[in-house]
Amino acid sequence: MIGIYDGFYGPGTGTFLIIAFTVFAKMSVGTANAQAKAINLTTNITSLIVFLWSGQVVIILGLAAAVFNMAGNYIGSGLVMSKGTKIVRPIILTVLGLLFVKILFRF
Repeated sequence: MIGIYDGFYGPGTGTFLIIAFTVFAKMSVGTANAQAKAINLTTNITSLIVFLWSGQVVIILGLAAAVFNMAGNYIGSGLVMSKGTKIVRPIILTVLGLLFVKILFRF
């Protein structure tokens, strides 16, 4: 289900993966976050290959997105390692709430 969502829409997939891993696989938030990052990396590389193959890539935009993605991952992993669930849960709930509002008002 999450893979289908990621392929068609995308934003928030990592958050959904973290929630699924913590609820269904009983992983700690740190472990779930690491697993979500690995899955997101795999799907992003696959998407890049598909878009390169079809000639649909704006390289400069992709490089800018990659830099900010790496910065966000670095900051986010540091927060998880130093603060744990104290900081992660409120951020996840806030992101899901904002995503819900965006989707709700988009249609």
